[in-house]
Amino acid sequence: MIKEFNINIPVNLQGITLRKYQSWIKILNKYQESKSTDENFLKIKMLQTFCDLSIEDTNKIPLHSFDNVINHINKMFNEEFDKHIPTFTLVDAKDVSIEFGMIPKLDDLTFGEYVDVDKYINTVDTWHQAMAVLFRPKTRIIGDKYQVEEYEGSAKFSEHMLDAPIDVVLGAMSFMGRLQNQLLKLTQASSLQMAVKAVELVSNPISETSTDGFNQFTLWLKKMQVKSMMQ
Repeated sequence: MIKEFNINIPVNLQGITLRKYQSWIKILNKYQESKSTDENFLKIKMLQTFCDLSIEDTNKIPLHSFDNVINHINKMFNEEFDKHIPTFTLVDAKDVSIEFGMIPKLDDLTFGEYVDVDKYINTVDTWHQAMAVLFRPKTRIIGDKYQVEEYEGSAKFSEHMLDAPIDVVLGAMSFMGRLQNQLLKLTQASSLQMAVKAVELVSNPISETSTDGFNQFTLWLKKMQVKSMMQ
């Protein structure tokens, strides 16, 4: 007779934290670096990571349940998970609910915020720090409009972001990635046009009546600086 066994299975990506996802990525990277072909090892680690199971408990799972849970988790991560989710709620160590919102207007992103996001967004290990730049506690909530706390550095909320739902995190990282790509394409497309204007500017002396060409040349230089920062 098989003893009843309960497993804490996440229903969807909302039930998986960034902390667990980072742990899984570390395991996956080490597995790939070792060039191992032991898929059972990965399956066991997947259950331990996402279902909070010990090695002993993992070994006690009925085989059919083991395979079903693995298939369920794989299916969750194989589905589209780049939906932009601008708000979420966390409960801190003092059981206080904090509603976080993404910066409402990215046009208002400060230079310091941009530098930090650009620094932390490219590595999963530092995604909690990137999230702490992009998401902060909501203030002045009116309907579906809100503001967020002033940025005081990623360290203030980076620990909180380790418990952020992974669907929110993946959506935010995907959103920012698309934004960077669009900006890069725009920069590349406009750089050629600005370069032509720059050549024309060099060929013709600048006068009080030719300031439009000078402004375009300055804009071209600024866009080239943005492009170099994003490479």
